[in-house]
This record gives sequence, structure tokens and C-alpha cells, in this order.
Amino acid sequence: MTLECAYPKTAIISQMSWIKEKDNDKEKIAVFKIPYQLHVESRYKFKVHVSNTTLSNKSLVFSNATEEDTGFYLCSFQTFPHGLWEKRIEVVQSGDFDNHTSLPHMINTKPGENVTFTLSYEPNITVNQVIWKRIRPDRMDFIVCCVNSNMPIYGSDYQDRAKTDCAMNTNNTSVVLWNITASDSGKYHCSYTGANGRNASGWIELNVTGRAAFDYKHHIFFIAGSAALLLLIILAIVVMILHYRIKKRKALKQMKTYYASKTLSGKTGNGIKVNSSTESGTTEDQIYVNCSGFAHRRNMHM
Repeated sequence: MTLECAYPKTAIISQMSWIKEKDNDKEKIAVFKIPYQLHVESRYKFKVHVSNTTLSNKSLVFSNATEEDTGFYLCSFQTFPHGLWEKRIEVVQSGDFDNHTSLPHMINTKPGENVTFTLSYEPNITVNQVIWKRIRPDRMDFIVCCVNSNMPIYGSDYQDRAKTDCAMNTNNTSVVLWNITASDSGKYHCSYTGANGRNASGWIELNVTGRAAFDYKHHIFFIAGSAALLLLIILAIVVMILHYRIKKRKALKQMKTYYASKTLSGKTGNGIKVNSSTESGTTEDQIYVNCSGFAHRRNMHM
């Protein structure tokens, strides 16, 4: 026997646990501290194990289930930023859940679409409670429950993908399932309880075939976003190339200026330094003369 428990959202999971409810008491079965620390109570150590498919899927697997294992089980995840998430599962004795005598209403759909299940009430009946379930060969999945027009109570696996209106003053009850997948194929059951004990129920069989419809809007947005991202990358590359070229030109200009000034100082470096004095004080003036001309004039005087 396998009790499935998978966290349906994307979050950081710190811990998960399995607990069995006994009357007003709770009995720990297993505690799993992500990612590796698993503790199973001694009473269940050789009876159960926790699947390690993914961090968000920690189903409880019984090796030898007996009548003693019937009852309510609570699976819980401690997550960030969503906090505590719980799923309650009831285990009953083996039996055929699919023992209905009336023919189910057939609904055909494709993956990715939304589907609406509807059940009409009997005439002139006051409805107090409505329950929608999915019936599998080995278990029942609770979808939603409405009691006396109060807010709907959704099952853990359907909190983010089912919608119903609990108004009891209408002639029917309906529930919408969003984003249908192939795994949703199967039988669904609705039961309602009316005043004076008048009860009724109905069956719906969902058949999911074909491929998901092509979402043109989604692909258009994806293509437009990709094109915008590509344009930004091209602009960034162009800006980097221009910046590199400008920087290179500045470096070449500075290098030319440096060599030009060095060449000029080299040409004037062969002069003779002469000191001169003035009446107000001694100052040092730099006077440069042509050495060759000076030597020639000296020879003439001699």
C-alpha cells in the first residue's frame, strides 16, 4: 500500500513528516529532514519506508498492510515561503470503490484545457452538503466540499487547480478543474445531502486524449521576449566595441604626444648653460647658444 504525498508548489522544503491520527492522539511514523536525515519510529521501522523520488515527493509505502493500518494519516511539509502544507489521507479496508450502478456521464477533453463537472439536484430539495471526489481503483481523492453555503474546502492536491461555488440556492452543483493532464483521466463522483435525509449522487467519467492545444499567445510572447533579449545583447556588444576603440585611440594619441615631447627635449639638450646676475640679486637664466657657431667665432678672433 502506498500513500502518495507530493508538495504541489515550488518552494524551499526544510522538513516533512508522516503522522497517524488515533482518536485524539497523533502517532509519529517518520520525519524526514531535507536532504538526508530520515528517522522512522521503531514500531514502523520494518513496516514502512519513505520514497525518495524527489524532495517534494515523499510517499509512504507499507510492505505488509493489515486491518490495523486503517485510519487517518497526515502528511506535512515545512516550506519557505509558503509555511506549513498538510494532506490528510484515510485508509479503509479493501473494497470496490467503483460499484456504482448508474452509467457515468462521459466527458472528452485534451491536455491543457479546463473542464467543468456538473450535477443537477432533484426538484424542490434543500441541499446542505456537496462533496466531489475522484474515484481510483485503490483509493478516493477528495476534491472539494461545500457545507451550508460556506466557503469551499479543497483537497490538498486540488487547492490550486479546482474552483467551485458553494451557493446552495441553485439547481445544480459544478466544479472546474484547470489545466487537465492525461493523468486526470478516470471516474469522478459527486454526492449531496439534502433536508429530511434526501440524498443523491452522480458519476462522471473523464477521458483525456490527444495533444495539448498549441498556445499561440504564449509562443508569441516567448519569441518577442527572445528577440528583445537578443537585441539587448547586440547593443551591449556594439557599445563594448565602440568603447574599446575610443579607449585605443586615446592611448595612441597619448603615446604620440609622449614621443613628440621626448624628441623635442632631445633636440634642445645640446645647448650650453650660462649664468647671469642682476643688481637685485643673483638669478639663474638659462641661455642656449649654438656650439658650432661659438667655436667658429672664437677661432676667427684668435
